Amino acid sequence: MLDRLTLRTTFWCVAVTLITVIVGSAIVRLQQHGGIGATPLLSALALAVTVAGWRRLHGELQRRTAADASLRERMRRLDEAMQASVDGVFLLRAVRDRDGHVRDLEITDVNRRGADLLYGDRETLIGQRLRRDLSHRNGETIFGRYAEAISVGAPLVEEVRVNRRRLAASWILHQATPTSDGVAVTVRDISIRKREEVRLRRASLTDDLTLLYNRRGFMALADQQLRLARRQGKDAVVMYADMDGFKQLNDTYGHAVGDRALVAVARVLQSTVRDCDVVARLGGDEFTVLALDADGVGARIIQRRIEERLAILNASGELPTPLALTIGHTRVRPNDPATVCELLARADQLLYARKRRRQVMRMVPTAPASRPVRQPATLAPTAVPASVAAVAAAMASSRGFAAPVPGTMSGASIAPVPGTRPPTQAA
Repeated sequence: MLDRLTLRTTFWCVAVTLITVIVGSAIVRLQQHGGIGATPLLSALALAVTVAGWRRLHGELQRRTAADASLRERMRRLDEAMQASVDGVFLLRAVRDRDGHVRDLEITDVNRRGADLLYGDRETLIGQRLRRDLSHRNGETIFGRYAEAISVGAPLVEEVRVNRRRLAASWILHQATPTSDGVAVTVRDISIRKREEVRLRRASLTDDLTLLYNRRGFMALADQQLRLARRQGKDAVVMYADMDGFKQLNDTYGHAVGDRALVAVARVLQSTVRDCDVVARLGGDEFTVLALDADGVGARIIQRRIEERLAILNASGELPTPLALTIGHTRVRPNDPATVCELLARADQLLYARKRRRQVMRMVPTAPASRPVRQPATLAPTAVPASVAAVAAAMASSRGFAAPVPGTMSGASIAPVPGTRPPTQAA
């Protein structure tokens, strides 16, 4: 479709040509005195062409006017939508050198949200260039990413963590779409979503009660740490801890006290190991520790420290009953190909072997302490009343026995009766 200038030029050229032909023809006729019969015909033809050209031009002008009005309306709506958008929108024009290479990108338009993200205003930002004016905001790096998107003709979509001193957000969803000679950029603040993702990820990997890692979190983190330890050629220790008598504690004092005991044990474990070690509650009263760069001696040292801290906890009277832990540990060498599940199973077997040994020691009866043999006491002579002694002497004399020594019975001697066998004296 022709534009206005082309239509107007064509119309006036045709009109002038026709008028020139008509006037020239009329002059020739008059000079030849041949009459002016062709002049009305040419005049009518010129008028018809002029009217047709005018109608065509007028219709085209009306259509162009309506199209321009519609375009202005669409541009107004797009500008309103751009300004009302919750995303920052930037329109950048490519600044090229003589060879056609993109040397910089100039901001040609920006909405209010985009200006707020850059801690500026719309009037100031329009006309600024990335490399020249925004280098302090990583403009050089951003220009490189945009220039690559323009060269390959593919949009750039990424989630980026940014510095709040340079941008009014901590996380942004960054999209850059190449245009005919530049790039259109949209920036969305996704800081709230990222914080929620971190909270949900932390909730899925940690235990709500003790705030330690749960089984899922321990499996993921321990697998990563073990791969790193094996790559560096370092040993590690996996410890499995179980509370003794936890069910009886819950049944006796209630689940609230049981929860307090779990929190106390978690605090003891976390305060005993280093920050680089991984402590987790696997479930119930079962805990595990991944001690990095440690061997069997280090595991025994950790176990002794845990017992010392448990003794301090029990002495503090924080809980109505003392707590005890049974711990089994296994050493992980750099060439040990066992998985985290296999290491936990090994430590668990050692833990229950230790528990069984304790139960056997409790069931074996201990020998009672030897008591000193009591020697029979020597009987002291028993004093006999005088009347009783006199009666006994009279009876003995009548039967042929010797009378006992007056006043005692232990020293009495029995005389045999003539013709009888003397009785045997007891020792």
